[in-house]
Parts: sequence; C-alpha cells; structure tokens
Amino acid sequence: MNNETKLNILTSFVEHRLYLMNTPNLGEKLDSKFSPKKPDNSFKYVNDLMEQPISKSSKFSDSIWDFNADYPHAARNVQGAKLCIDYTKYESIPKFILIEIKVIFELALLNNLIFRPKNSSRKGSKKGMLKANTLIPIFKSGLEFINEIFKILNEEFGHEFIQYKFQSLSDIDSTHYNKAAKTFDQLLTTKLYGFFEYMRSPSSTKYVFDKSIIYVDLESLDWKKKPNKNKQEKDKILPDKIFEHLSKMTSFIVVDFLSNIGEKSKISDIHTLERFSASKYSSWANKEKINLKMFNYYIALRLRAKGYSPSSVFEKIELDKRMNNKVLLMGDRTIRKSLKNAGFNINNLREYFNLIAYSCLYLVGQYTGMRPSELAEIKVENCSCLVEENGIWLIKSSLKKHQQEINTGLFDDKWVAIPIIRDAILAASHISKIKSSPYLVSNVDTVKPNSNAVAMKSSGLSYQINNLITQLLGHQVADQIKFNPYMLRHTLTYQLFRAEVGLPLISFQLKHFVDNVNKFTSMEATSTVTLGYGEIGELLSKGGSRKTSRSLRHSAELEVVKAVNNPNAAYYGSKAAEHKQNLIKIFQGYMAAGYTEEEIYEAMTDQGMAVVYVGQGICYGNRTEEFDSSLPCIGSLRCNPARCSQAIVTSTHAPKWREVYILNKANLNKPEYAYNRDQIKAAMDEAAMVLESLGEEVEL
Repeated sequence: MNNETKLNILTSFVEHRLYLMNTPNLGEKLDSKFSPKKPDNSFKYVNDLMEQPISKSSKFSDSIWDFNADYPHAARNVQGAKLCIDYTKYESIPKFILIEIKVIFELALLNNLIFRPKNSSRKGSKKGMLKANTLIPIFKSGLEFINEIFKILNEEFGHEFIQYKFQSLSDIDSTHYNKAAKTFDQLLTTKLYGFFEYMRSPSSTKYVFDKSIIYVDLESLDWKKKPNKNKQEKDKILPDKIFEHLSKMTSFIVVDFLSNIGEKSKISDIHTLERFSASKYSSWANKEKINLKMFNYYIALRLRAKGYSPSSVFEKIELDKRMNNKVLLMGDRTIRKSLKNAGFNINNLREYFNLIAYSCLYLVGQYTGMRPSELAEIKVENCSCLVEENGIWLIKSSLKKHQQEINTGLFDDKWVAIPIIRDAILAASHISKIKSSPYLVSNVDTVKPNSNAVAMKSSGLSYQINNLITQLLGHQVADQIKFNPYMLRHTLTYQLFRAEVGLPLISFQLKHFVDNVNKFTSMEATSTVTLGYGEIGELLSKGGSRKTSRSLRHSAELEVVKAVNNPNAAYYGSKAAEHKQNLIKIFQGYMAAGYTEEEIYEAMTDQGMAVVYVGQGICYGNRTEEFDSSLPCIGSLRCNPARCSQAIVTSTHAPKWREVYILNKANLNKPEYAYNRDQIKAAMDEAAMVLESLGEEVEL
C-alpha cells in the first residue's frame, strides 16, 4: 500500500466516524458476518483502516506500533522502546478516542505538512514526512496526560458511564484538564505542548474530530509538578568548580595511565603531563602497580575468563621478552592466582581500569560537544577514529541529527580533537582490549567470543559518568548534580560564553579547545572569519532550543556582573575597599526602593553593564584592554593587584591565579629554567599572595 492510498484512508476517517463509534470490537478487523445497517462502504473502510500497515512490522489495529525494523541504522540510544508506542499502557482512555489519536499520529507521520504548512519550504522535510522517533515522545507525553484525565473520570463516574459519555477527544472540557494537571506526576514540557498543537490543528478538526477540541491554556493550569526555573537552568550545566575539577582529574588520570604502560612518548598533551608531575596528586597507576607487563596479564585474564582461545588473546596483547607466554595458555584461574601472588587486588584493578574508561568518555564528550548518539558511534580500536587534515587532528563519528540550517562542517561527522582528546582515545583504545569492544561508549564487561559488540545507550553513558563523579567527588555531589548526557554539551557552550563575556577560562583544556577550533575555522572549513567563543557556543547550541542558547549566554553575562558587582564578595587590591563601599551604597539604595539583590543583578545584566576585563582581574582605573608595557606582567598575566594600585581581583578570577602558580611550580626545578628560577619563584609567591587574600586554596 503506497503512502497516497494510506493518506486517502486516513483523511476519510471523519466520514465514517459515526459508524466506527457503533462498531463492535472496535480496534479489530470486522467479522464478515457483521452486516452494516445501511448500504454504504463503511464496512470496507473499517477493515481497510485496521489492516493498514503502519510500519514494516505493525498495522493500524495492533496495540503496539513498532518502528525498529524501519530504522535499522538508528542511533543506539534511539533503538528499542524509543521506536515503539504501546497503546495498552493507556487503558483508561476510551477505545474510540485512542483510534482518533492513532489516526492523527499516522497522518503526522506520513505528511506533517498537513499540520505545519509553514514548514513546507524547509530543507530536509522529505514530502513532509517525519521520523517516528520524533513523533513518538510527543504522542506518548500527550497520551499519558489524556490517560490521567480519564483515570480521574473513571474513578469519579465509573468506567461504563465515561465510555458512553465521552465519545471523542472534543468532549473533554477545561475542568477535566485542570483536575488532571493537579494529579499528573510529570512536568509540563514542550512535548505536551506539541501534542496539543496536533490535536487543536484545523486539519485534525477537518479529518478526524468534525469539531474543534476546546482550547485550554496549559500554562495556566495548576500543575502538581511545577518546574523550578532556576534549578532547571543550573541542572543543564556542570557547576564551574565541578567542571574544572573533573577536567583536571580525568586529564591527569589519562596521562598517568599512558605513562605507566609505556606510552609516554605518544602523549599529545605534554602540558597536562607537566601539570600532573607538579601537582600534589599521587599516581593512580603507581598505587595499583600498573605497567605494560601487568596490563597485558590483566587483559589475558579478562579474555580467558570469557572463553577466548590463547591465539585470540595473542592478537590483542603486546608481547615482550619479559612476558611469560606459557601463562596465556593456562586458564583464567591460573592467571588470577599469579596476579594475586604478585600482590595485585583483582577487584581494585577492575575499578581502576573502569575509571580510565569513564575518564576517556568524559573528556571526549566534554571537549567535542557531541550528542550522546554521536558519542555512541565512536570506535576507538587502534585509534581509527582519529584523522589529520591540513595539520588539524579530528575525531570521526556520525551525525545522527541533521540540522535544517546550512551545514557548517565544524560539528558534522568530524570534531576537533585537542591534545587531551587524542590521549583519551589512545587510552580508550588500550582499554578496548579488556572489553573486546571497539566502542568508546560500551559496557565495562568483556564481550563474549563470537558476540557482536554494541555501543551503550545514553542511559549507560549517564551511568558511567555518574560513577566517575561519585568516585572523584563523592555520592553527595553526584546526587546533587543528577547528571544527564546533554549536560556536557551545555557545559561546553556555557564555558565558551563565559570566556566571551570576560571571565577567565577556568579549564586548562578549554583553552586547547578554543585554540584548536579557531585554527580549524581559520582554514575556511566553516567560515571565512575566525569564530569567536560565543559563535562556537551558538553552533554547539544548534539542534537544541534557541531559548537554551540565549539562557546560557544570559547566565554567563549574569555571572560576570555578579563577580564584579557583588557587595558581599571578596576583593583584593588597593582599590578593593573603595570598590566595595561604592557597591554597598548602590545596593542599599535600590533595596530600600524594594528591589531584591537578584533583581538588581538582572537589571545590570539586561542593561549591558560594561566591565573592563584585563586578563586576571578588573581595572579600577578605567584602563583599556590594549597592551600597556608599563603594567606589571607575569607571563600571560595582566592586571596584577600586587603591583598595580588600580587592579582589583575577585574570587571568580582565582582559577587563573592557581594556573599561574601550578605552571610556574612545574618549571621551578627544571634544569633548562635554572637561569630564571628566582623570577619563577617570585611569580609563584605573588600568585599565592592573591589566592590567600581571596581566601582560596593555593595548591590544587
């Protein structure tokens, strides 16, 4: 049956709706013994509708519509239940109303332009057809709310009465909506709005209902679950300190692992290696006594335990003269015993290698801005996902959600691979030998021989990053964050906006990201003009809500206003006391007039209050950003309150001062910098002075 025939059947629904209402066993093909009351074609119509194929494996009368066979190459996190809609879950909804909703769903699937004529000129809308995974969550959300309405009505008036009284979705009035909203356990979302846009469409009235359903302002209803807008906004991103800590720790964990298994010469991010060497953190790899020989033994243990033959084990590990080949010919119990006798704790080893896998996943997700479905496509085996083009390293995946806008090429099927990402892929390629899976996003268990390795869904990605946060920051922090995969993309966008409005780049890796992306775009791969931080942020936001992009930018602007104009904050510099007193007077005046502190900050942000940003602080002397050789400077440092009487530094600038301290510490005892040791030590002392004055920890 072609699509035109299907559409003709669906758009004829309204002509036969009265007949359908009186049809016994509604939802099934009619028995041939059933004789229509009047000589028309309704009998044939009902059978044609019920037998109409919906997908390769489902027809209209089926209680479950399954679209998995129609999208065999769907992203891993979309496959399964997300490509099914089970109508048996909505048992409170009268059967005929369920039929109405089914018809509208199928109409939207076959020709969405019936409902959205304004979209007819958009590229990529293949004759108005939508993908099932786009419509399914919208209709599921609506069905759940409609089911809640009828659940309440059934309890109040009885099932039989409701089945008789409500014969169409257009019979529901505003009081029913409000009662359901008060007991509905879900938030009012854009999906629910989308569902009612379809139901209220003139096309639904014309082809399905025969009369308009009542219009109800959903936002005006008294919803049981009311979103906390401030909390919702915060939940989209990782807090600054969490982002900084996770970036730093995962980077350290990756380079530490590579160093200990003999890959130090292949490390791309040598600056992170230097920072780790100068930090107070001890080696995770040394704690577990990790080296190449031991690592190969552990790979052999995991593979043999799953039933891999000795020959297949030999293919995955790197043998050297010190390796006892005979051990590999033995069973996993023998290898396990050998490791235990050598002082290794097998459970600790498993947790450590899982930590490596989680760290690699976090770094790639955080510093590419890939969506979960795109992360799931990355294959790390032999680092085959990395390619070099025109001197720029890129990481390959697959773009599973094409944009309607002109494709820029920056975030298509290749993403810029900054040094730490290349190191993360290298580390992940070694860990893939343990798991016998080529995917970056994969189960930490070893895949059985002759089984197909598959990437994990987004829920698995969330689980692994939550484990990482728990291991590095504790259960309490993990519970507060409530991580979801899109937080990585939103966080990267937000940090780019922060950089644009003048706040320091608090992550060492973020500077690599910006630098490398700018190099990539300057080759005219995406634009003839090098992109600014915010423009990169806008690109990352494509495919998501424009509102989200604007709100993240607004949050960054609000943060810089709070950093510079908070009368309760700590400031350091000769003018700090004067600056603070002025702020106190300003705020006292506004608050006396009835404004709250938050309202004052919002007003300052909306007015575009200017902030003179000069590197590591703000200048109280109305100086410009142009370079002035008379200003004291330590490396990249500008605006140093230890030397300049006009300089003020806030706690928001502290991360950059910590960076000055740690980078100089890394060079302090290097022979090649011996001639400059006194200056390096002076820079460390001045950075420590600033941090201590702000009440911040000196060494991280």
